[in-house]
Amino acid sequence: MSLYDRLKTFVKNHSTQSIDFLSMNTIKKSSDVLSIQSKHYLQASELTADQETINKIVKGMIKKDRTHRYYIGKKDISIKEGNKEIYKYESLCTHNVTLIPTSEGNFDLYIEGVLLGQIPEKFNLDVKHYLQTTILMAFAYIKGGPYKYYDAASQRVREEDEPFDLSIYIQFS
Repeated sequence: MSLYDRLKTFVKNHSTQSIDFLSMNTIKKSSDVLSIQSKHYLQASELTADQETINKIVKGMIKKDRTHRYYIGKKDISIKEGNKEIYKYESLCTHNVTLIPTSEGNFDLYIEGVLLGQIPEKFNLDVKHYLQTTILMAFAYIKGGPYKYYDAASQRVREEDEPFDLSIYIQFS
């Protein structure tokens, strides 16, 4: 019997065992699928009345943005067809959101290294528990600022401005 025939016979005899082996689950399935345990939504304007602090954070986010995909990439013709307000910086996001415990049992919220304020007391117990037992995922989106909209009366795309704010999402998984 030639080497080729022996290999052929070997593969033929062991192929069913290999298939059986591959169909076996060799890794124990985890019943603990990473899922959201708790989530909170905050506005920067709820945490501080200081518009300058919010503006400082937003300017830092804009400065770090490398995409320059303003107005979510839409041109004036798309804004006219969409017939809704499109904010210049609405697609900008940062994951540089940090919760730091204080000696009083509260949590300071920092965005881009700037202290925004303390999270509301009603979240303190929840945050304290989940910070010790889960993975923190937090991010902030820019809200407000310059925006464009289609003005049907003048049949033009207009640009206006409103104060900046931040939408902050804190999630524990």
